Amino acid sequence: MNDDPKPIGDRRVGRFMMQVLWPAFLVSVVAVGVFFSMIDPQELVVFGIHIADNRDAAHTVGFFLFWALLSVACSITWLLASDPQKPPSLLQTDEDRKHRNKSLIGR
Repeated sequence: MNDDPKPIGDRRVGRFMMQVLWPAFLVSVVAVGVFFSMIDPQELVVFGIHIADNRDAAHTVGFFLFWALLSVACSITWLLASDPQKPPSLLQTDEDRKHRNKSLIGR
């Protein structure tokens, strides 16, 4: 019985995090920087209500909104581009599979 955990690249959740959430995080950092360099959060008014009294809070909320929006966009792209079959194994050869749990350092 083989109870070895799969490498994170073989798990669907791990692949999702690496291919969707991380790029969305990086792009949201840039988007917040560009957006708030042009717009002062204390000047934002929606329906006559001032959005932010505190700039730090506005930057934090803006970051999470950009991250959520970009995560949805990246998720849709990931779902459309993903193969419905199981992703290929990172350990391609029998020799690789034989040595998958052994460290190369100190052996």
